[in-house]
Amino acid sequence: NGDPTDLLFNPALDVAGTYSYYLAGNATCGDTAASITLAVNPPANAGDDANVQLCNSGTTSLFPLLEGAPQPGGDWVDLDGTGTLVDGEVDLGQLATGTYRFRYVVQWSGCPADSALLTLHLVDGVVVTDLQRTCNELDRTYVVSFAISGGAPASYSVIGGSGTLSPAPPFVFTSSLLFAGQSFSFTVDDANHCSPVLVEGTSPCDFAEAVFVPESFTPNGDGTNDRFIIPGIEGYPGNTIAIFNRWGGEVYGASGYDNVGAVWDGSSPKALLPGDAPTGTYYYVLDLGTGTEPLKGYVYLNR
Repeated sequence: NGDPTDLLFNPALDVAGTYSYYLAGNATCGDTAASITLAVNPPANAGDDANVQLCNSGTTSLFPLLEGAPQPGGDWVDLDGTGTLVDGEVDLGQLATGTYRFRYVVQWSGCPADSALLTLHLVDGVVVTDLQRTCNELDRTYVVSFAISGGAPASYSVIGGSGTLSPAPPFVFTSSLLFAGQSFSFTVDDANHCSPVLVEGTSPCDFAEAVFVPESFTPNGDGTNDRFIIPGIEGYPGNTIAIFNRWGGEVYGASGYDNVGAVWDGSSPKALLPGDAPTGTYYYVLDLGTGTEPLKGYVYLNR
């Protein structure tokens, strides 16, 4: 700017630009001058090394994955020669699971270069195959099973319903019993969370009767057939049932009959004289709560 300055340039304090050195002449020689243009660049900073786990699908920009405060404008080097690096982006979908290294280099004129190492650990998601639905006509239920592979087997999880997962390969999930009229929906995932899989569908069963009402049971305390179990009734929680003796007296009644909490064990709590119902034939009226005609019939209680 035409102002005199000292002989030392401090890049942390002085202004970048053009500086001129003047040498005055004399009677014989004229004045002379030379100029130097100084540019001040910050020290190169490529950030800090980083290790990142990603799923092997889609593309990703590498620069945001670096640690520290890297400067933009550097160059990337594909250290493993994957051939998937273009303008700082990597096509992860072309890479198998494994570890890949990329180096980021920042170089400013007049300053030492700096570099950082980015290591990508690629993982995959779960894969579901061999979906099967198996009906059980005896109790009007069905089960769903499917095989799980890929991802991180030690962290497989299935949500949406109860069931069991085999502890060793091949990993197969088998659901708990599902009611004949019940649909299913399970979500399969692992610790990688790359691609959760939704497994859903409806019952494959087409029973002639929605529920099966047995013709007899034996509440004699021997642990076999001691209760009036109605397979399939669990799928109709709005049901009601009434059971009458041969004289038309109600001996048992319940809402939400479910074979567990609400189930006839052969007693007669609603009879004029409560106690165990005697051996004999009883008439039942079972309303499934669906607006259809109630089921009616006879069951033989044998002690």
